[in-house]
Amino acid sequence: MFDFALSEMLLAAVVALVVLGPERLPQAARALGRMLGRIQRLAGSLKAELAQHADVADLRRMQETLAHTASELKQEMQQLRAGAMPDLPAWERLPPPRTPADFGIDTDEDGKHVPRPAPLPAGFHTPSLQQRARAGRRKMQPRVRIRPRLRVRKQAGGGSR
Repeated sequence: MFDFALSEMLLAAVVALVVLGPERLPQAARALGRMLGRIQRLAGSLKAELAQHADVADLRRMQETLAHTASELKQEMQQLRAGAMPDLPAWERLPPPRTPADFGIDTDEDGKHVPRPAPLPAGFHTPSLQQRARAGRRKMQPRVRIRPRLRVRKQAGGGSR
């Protein structure tokens, strides 16, 4: 904010020492520091309040634009509904009923539902659940690794070294 050089600050300190004297100079410095602190807090609170008012104004503008867009969308939806839907009763607007056969489920001679097997492409093999379970158990078993044991040959003389 203020651009003071070191020489200017030293000159101000010497003048203050001469004018106030060594007894009142520390008190004056404390009072000046308090006053500058109050001014900085006041400026900071003023900035924060102005920023808050600016944010509120932006939010109000955004709210107005959203409300306007929402009303336009509602009008368009009402126009689409009026043009697309004839005045039919609800039971006539329902989709056609579907049977289990539509979902790939057949019925056997007892009337029980049996899933229809999916066709497999030629040359494609899928393991059964039993085969998958067996493979999973095999993976879970610890592998036994045989460590080679070194043989110590007995010396021919039978004597010790």
